[in-house]
Amino acid sequence: MNIKIFVLILFLLPLGSICSQERVSATFEAIEGKILIHYSIKGEQENEYEVEVVLKRTGDPSFELVPDEMSGDIGKGKFAGSQRTIVWHITPEEEAQLEGEDFYFEVTALEIKEGGFPWGWVVGGAAAAGGAALYFILSGDKEETTSNLPGPPGRPN
Repeated sequence: MNIKIFVLILFLLPLGSICSQERVSATFEAIEGKILIHYSIKGEQENEYEVEVVLKRTGDPSFELVPDEMSGDIGKGKFAGSQRTIVWHITPEEEAQLEGEDFYFEVTALEIKEGGFPWGWVVGGAAAAGGAALYFILSGDKEETTSNLPGPPGRPN
């Protein structure tokens, strides 16, 4: 049982560093068929981030709209700092879905950690493979049964 937990921890441990996503507070304003989304990311200026935007509603938790045409400080880039702006060019199909006033933008920023060979994955994969092999070796049947087979027939003269 302890080996199962150990193997599970080895698989889940790297996920904390991979999925470190932070939500960013955002404000928005509508100007002439566009919506300007303003946000800030606290971080080092030289770090790269993957910034994504989703429009949501407080009155309908299942409502999610990813804007089609966006420009500005979105996607991959060095976006750390204050007063970053995304411009959403609203299409007629998107405008038809914007009835009401309980909308908000969820802006997420994922820090991209690139560079070098991914030694963490190599070591983690080797440890996981070794742990799995150890588990299967130790969890095998403890009792080995042998059957008494008759000897081979005698050699003809």
